[in-house]
Amino acid sequence: MNMKPFKAYLTESHRTYDFRIRLACELPGDLISKIKTVLEAYKLDSISKPKRLPIQETPEFPNMGPVEVSVMEISLNYPCNDEQVRTLIAERAGINLACIKVNPTNSPYEAALQGLEQSNKSSQPGESVLLQPDMVAEKVESDLVGNARIPNLIKELEETRKYEYPEAAGSKSPAAKTTNELPQGSASPIGTHKNKIINPRGMKAGNGK
Repeated sequence: MNMKPFKAYLTESHRTYDFRIRLACELPGDLISKIKTVLEAYKLDSISKPKRLPIQETPEFPNMGPVEVSVMEISLNYPCNDEQVRTLIAERAGINLACIKVNPTNSPYEAALQGLEQSNKSSQPGESVLLQPDMVAEKVESDLVGNARIPNLIKELEETRKYEYPEAAGSKSPAAKTTNELPQGSASPIGTHKNKIINPRGMKAGNGK
């Protein structure tokens, strides 16, 4: 039986704690060096070069308006969580806490930002989702998103109009009647009825009653 060398076992058991850091502030060279030094508290394994995003409003910093955000990927060897990393950078690197966001790289939040939402639906009917070791990405029907959704919306509107406006569904509208088809009377409504003229000679004398 072949035994693995100790170094192989050590490599397989090695685990890093990966985070994505977003900073809404200027990043001069000395500040990057300071952040690297600060992260040595958790045994920094690797750090990526900051990537600057376009100036825009972002949900990570909702109260700052349009802002330029820099993103870095880090890997740490010592156990820690996102809030510990965020607080450490704020206190030792001198960055405002409100300008720092830290999330685990494989967190559901990061997956949602990249459009990689995952579902824990069971692969077999009746099987508990708690027994699923991995999350499975749920496929979204192509006709439910983007421009492909427009034909379905138009069809739904047409179905609704059939009940509210039958004429819009294709049925014939009743023909309009002309003046020749309207009922005609024997007398004109104008000048037909005259007011009765009272003869003053026939009125009784007295108080006018």
